[in-house]
This record gives sequence, C-alpha cells and structure tokens, in this order.
Amino acid sequence: MGDLAGRPRTIREEDIMAAVAAAVGSAGPARLTLADVARAAGVSTGALVQRYGSKRGLLLGFVRWELAQESFAGPMRAAFETAADPVEGLIRAVVRSAGHELGPEEFANNLAFLHLELADDEFRALLGEHSRGVRAELRGYLEAAVASGHLAGTADPGALAAAADSIRNGTQLTWAMTRSGSLADELRRDLRTLLDPYRITKEDR
Repeated sequence: MGDLAGRPRTIREEDIMAAVAAAVGSAGPARLTLADVARAAGVSTGALVQRYGSKRGLLLGFVRWELAQESFAGPMRAAFETAADPVEGLIRAVVRSAGHELGPEEFANNLAFLHLELADDEFRALLGEHSRGVRAELRGYLEAAVASGHLAGTADPGALAAAADSIRNGTQLTWAMTRSGSLADELRRDLRTLLDPYRITKEDR
C-alpha cells in the first residue's frame, strides 16, 4: 500500500454539524463564518464551499441534518423510558429536549438563529417540520399515558401535546429573562400544572 499521509482527511458530516452548533452558540449566525466552522471541523474552507456553497447553505444543511437524524427524538425517548409512568416520562423528555442551561450570550446567539429561521421562508418551513415532529413525539407519550390509565380518557393527546410544546418553548424564554431557579425545575412545574388535572393516581384506578 502507498503512503496515506498525503491523502485528504475524510470529511465527516457529524463533525461539520457539531462545529456549526458550537459556532452558532459562541458567535451567533451573523458573526459565524465558514472559516470558523472549517477550522473547528478540521477541514478546509474550500471543502465547505464546495459542499454547501455559502454560509446560508451550510446553515440550511445543518437544520436539514438535524431533522434527518431526528436528533431531538433519540434523547427524548431515552429520557421517557427512564420514568416509571408515561406522564413523568413526558416531563423528563421535555426537560431533556431543553438541554443544558445556556449562559446569557449563548442563549442570545441561539435566539438570533431562531430569528433567522422565522424571517426566511425556507428555514421557516424546516422549523415547522421540526415543531410537528416534536409534537408528534409528545402526542405518542400522551397516548401511552391514556392507554395505560395514567391520564384520564377525557384528555386530548393532540391538544395537550401542543400545549406541552408551547411550554417547552415559552418556559425556556421566560427562564432566560428571569434566571430564577433552574430551567429543569421551571419546566417540571409548568408541565405538571398542565398535566396534573388529567392524572389518575393509583388510588383512583
């Protein structure tokens, strides 16, 4: 075999996407550059241009990759499965989907990326696809809770899934403004306020 030292390094999609996520958090979409991402991913800027064409193309690629990988669903399902009942499982899944508590600058940079997505039709379509995916995931948990007798049969899984997703988004924003307590505790409180009226305890069964 010949010497492999001179061969170009294989470009791994997951390395590029991890570099994009880190760059969005640290610099925001406006200040992010292809050179920053290339350096973090260990590839050349030219390789990114060849594959994605532009910074916008790279960011679109990032959102599409996240959707294709269902990166939100795996951690949510893993958290759901650790709970003794599906109602608590949903709460754990939502808390897990929120991730770690971001500092003010990193949260602001991620919020700037959301603003970019909302202002651009192509990004917004992908954002809507993501939201539908999250709500479908939550609905599945709620349907399991009704079927197992942990939620009342009068509960509407679709409506509750939409409300739980709204809490997932809204509580994170409110917490970022107030920084009162932990984000996980705030999410648990708001989700229990939503779900407790429908919960069926062992004594009620």
